[in-house]
Amino acid sequence: MDSQLARIRTLEEEHAFGLVGTYLLDYHKKIVYADQTLSAMYGLPFDEAGIPLADFLKNIDEEDRQRANQLREAQINKSEPYQLEYRVKIVPGKTRWLLARAKAKIVQGETFYEGIVVDITSGKEADIALQTQNKLIKTITDNATSSLFLMNDKGYCTFMNPAAESMFGYSFEEIKSKPLHYLIHHHYPDGREFPMEDCPLDRALPQNFEMRAHEDLFFRKDGSSVPVSCAASPIFENGVPVATVIEVRDITEQKKANALLEAHAERLEIVNSIGLFISESLDLQEILQKVTDAVTKLTGADFGAFFYNTVNSSGEAFLLYTLAGAPREAFEKFGTPRNTAVFQPTFAGEGVVRVADITKDPRYGKNTPNNGMPRGHLPVVSYMAVPVVSKSGKVIGGLFLGHKNADVFTAEHESLVLGVASQAAIALDNAKLYEEVKELGIKKDEFLSIASHELKTPLTSIKAFNQLMQRTKDFAKLPDFVQKSAEHINRLEKLINDLLDVSKINAGKMQYNMESFSFRQLVLDCIESVQHLAPSHKIFVEDAADIEFTGDRLRLEQVMNNFLTNAVKYSPGGERVIVNSSLRDNNLIVSIQDFGIGIPHDHLDKLFDRYYRVDNTAMRFEGLGLGLFISSEILKRHGGDFWIESEQGIGSTFFFRLPLEQQKEDKVTETDTYYKDPYITIAYNQQNQQLEVDWKGFQNLSSIQNGCMKMLDILKKKNCAKVINDNRNVQGTWSEAAEWVGIEWFPQMEKAGLRYFAWVFSPSTFSQLSAKKAINMKEGKVTTQFFTDISSANKWLTERVPS
Repeated sequence: MDSQLARIRTLEEEHAFGLVGTYLLDYHKKIVYADQTLSAMYGLPFDEAGIPLADFLKNIDEEDRQRANQLREAQINKSEPYQLEYRVKIVPGKTRWLLARAKAKIVQGETFYEGIVVDITSGKEADIALQTQNKLIKTITDNATSSLFLMNDKGYCTFMNPAAESMFGYSFEEIKSKPLHYLIHHHYPDGREFPMEDCPLDRALPQNFEMRAHEDLFFRKDGSSVPVSCAASPIFENGVPVATVIEVRDITEQKKANALLEAHAERLEIVNSIGLFISESLDLQEILQKVTDAVTKLTGADFGAFFYNTVNSSGEAFLLYTLAGAPREAFEKFGTPRNTAVFQPTFAGEGVVRVADITKDPRYGKNTPNNGMPRGHLPVVSYMAVPVVSKSGKVIGGLFLGHKNADVFTAEHESLVLGVASQAAIALDNAKLYEEVKELGIKKDEFLSIASHELKTPLTSIKAFNQLMQRTKDFAKLPDFVQKSAEHINRLEKLINDLLDVSKINAGKMQYNMESFSFRQLVLDCIESVQHLAPSHKIFVEDAADIEFTGDRLRLEQVMNNFLTNAVKYSPGGERVIVNSSLRDNNLIVSIQDFGIGIPHDHLDKLFDRYYRVDNTAMRFEGLGLGLFISSEILKRHGGDFWIESEQGIGSTFFFRLPLEQQKEDKVTETDTYYKDPYITIAYNQQNQQLEVDWKGFQNLSSIQNGCMKMLDILKKKNCAKVINDNRNVQGTWSEAAEWVGIEWFPQMEKAGLRYFAWVFSPSTFSQLSAKKAINMKEGKVTTQFFTDISSANKWLTERVPS
């Protein structure tokens, strides 16, 4: 027992079992940046901007506070970590024991302390309880309440006390009929017969020795076993041993306590190792595997799995990421878990699901085709699922644990997994940030390499043609050399101008000269210019809207020329490019269609990024990848946008939109349950208790925000929890509003009561990309699902029952 306690204390000095909080102390400013767990430990409200050190110190026991201050001061110039235990009084009469482990760091001459704080109250209380139990056992022994036997030199019992009768179920008349060994000590723990001549209790008398604290397994009259600690002492008459006093103590509870201590120690080791590992690692796969292994072992689960929360083109999908306790093949052949009633609370971040027998849960077996676990699936009866939620509130994924037996997982297991999940969420956020920074670095290096190559190529050509002009004696060739050199100078000038434009955009110094001009003439002029440079293609104009437009003609020519040049460049095997411009919904819509290589769908949304080129590893077309980024920024300054429809191997159509000045006020109809304007129709369906929303035409930040806030207003008035959001009539892209929708609007809707959001896709690829972007950025726990038809969306909403 003492060795177990010593082991626990050693582990608690290294780490501790319980809730884990983290902090960073700015020693110069005396500000503590603590997470929510640590703030709660001290009874303080969480503040992301930091909490004064004095507020933390005031709740620490005065004696412990002095020790803490002295130890902190002593560690300023040392690199090794330090730790101490101390008491915190949150409310009168209630003390919480904490263990802090910290390390001083000097950054640019300033001192910081970085560390973790662990709630070890339960361990301390268990220690006190165990000490109390030992004192009680000693008191009972001192008062002869343990089982006592007197055994003669033949092995027969000649006396037993009432405690012995109670413990073993024999009366004295029964127990004196046979040698005591054959009644209470007849078998080994493994079931083998125990010969009386080998019994240490019987050997005490003839061999004249005392036996103390011998642990063994005895048997009751009913055949049940009882773990005991026993002692045997010979009684002497005239120096001759004549009898043996045997004291037997039931140590069932002590064995249970020891088992709990061993489990406690093992868990401490696991928590200690996982905490240290995930605080040091930035490898996403390693972190997730370590976390999955740890929680599986901590809970005694047969298997554990981590599923990563992501969104694909058909809606939400939850992809298997790591496994413990089972081979990957056991899961892969059954596909990924769908957003069913059992899984939905976890993937929506609603909280922990812990069920003693999942097969008896009312949410189980409601979905076809299997209506439960597929044939051959790993047997799951006990079930626990814990969402892993980032600091921003976004659900990263879920930890799932299963066991073939019922009622395996306890509230303690739940607390343990929650603690590990919160640590894992922080580590995963850090790992993702690291990957993003690393990816940006790679992109920057790639761009510098491309820029170096693209700038060097025309310079090399110009140098070569200049040398030819200097050396040639055939003056008839000089005009051709001059023309070739001029073409490369123009190319170099365009590359430099693109770089300058990006620099101006970043600095917010791009100048625009707004004036009225003929847009039809702009289109024709641009086509003539590009056609001259691209004799391999024929550029056709099917329609050209003849209107006066107010904007920066030079910059819009830049956009048009960029789209036309791309159409020619990326259709090397094509022979024609088709241009259209028309008026639609008070917008000027321009399209440029080519019949070239096309663009994969998974690359389309990345075309907005500066320096991005789909062909980086494919056809190696010239350019820095800046054209579409610059064009996008020019169109935004004119209140417009652009989008693309493309099929790989068939070709692409680039669209851009320029809004015209409003000629009259939009007609609006509005009641408590209905709203309609040219961009959106919102109706409350009383029968289905859901909002039905139909968006129309081209959307922008202003129209999106107005429509969304009208939805919020009606949702509040009707106390509605479900929305069907129909985008089938939406055209173009509205990506500029996606971030606002995900980060600001969805949390407001959730607060107002929204729980389920069915989103019906637009046929426009870029409208779909905008919707996915909004959901990927969504904060909060609203459950969303994408659909391609209205009937499926209605069916899904009907099956959702708000809690």
